[in-house]
Amino acid sequence: MEVPEELRDERYCVLATQARGAGRRHSAELWFIPADGGVYLMSGSGGLTQWCLNLQAEEQGVVRIGGRAWLARAAFLEPTSPERVTALKEFHAQYDPPGKDRTPAWVQSATVLHMVFTREL
Repeated sequence: MEVPEELRDERYCVLATQARGAGRRHSAELWFIPADGGVYLMSGSGGLTQWCLNLQAEEQGVVRIGGRAWLARAAFLEPTSPERVTALKEFHAQYDPPGKDRTPAWVQSATVLHMVFTREL
């Protein structure tokens, strides 16, 4: 499954995860980059965000873009993987303002996930 063409220009997605221990749902509005079979998400704080910690524990969540939603499984990208570097360059191209390049800082500290869509909801 892929992000439909008409949703690829959306600026944000909403990720819903199961909160660790508490059992409640946690939602976060996040930048995304369309990827093969799903989307890339990035935690610029090195994976210490609630949504990222929740995915480390549960490995699945619901990704909403526009009016569509998918159940998705998280695949954390290795710090040295070429896929991670490519994703970070795409985040820079899509989200950095002109004249600003946060890519070097992201390469050092960001956690990048490939959320692979498993079924549409």
